[in-house]
Amino acid sequence: MSGTALALLPLALAYIMFTLGTGLKPSDFKVIINYPKAFLIGLINQVIFVPLIALAVVLVMAPPPEIAFGIMLISFCPGGVTSNMLTYYAKGNVALSVALTGVVSLLSVVTLPILIT
Repeated sequence: MSGTALALLPLALAYIMFTLGTGLKPSDFKVIINYPKAFLIGLINQVIFVPLIALAVVLVMAPPPEIAFGIMLISFCPGGVTSNMLTYYAKGNVALSVALTGVVSLLSVVTLPILIT
């Protein structure tokens, strides 16, 4: 991948998040407050079950240590722009996806060091 492409990638991701965010209204987020079960299930799945599934894949496939570490590291930080964009295209609850991305990103400051050790 060229240096120019790597420099443009964060701008492209920011643009995608901006365009997704401009389509949301405060009432979209009220659904999360009224129905917190979906949010909590998503949060638990992203923080606990995604790393456990990644661990199972690493144990079964036994990749080289560098690849295994990469798989685990990526599983510790799930969600993000891609999931938000795919949620939008699938006509899913974008507000829920964006909220999960925000909360998991904030939690990763605490969970990432714990999970890595």
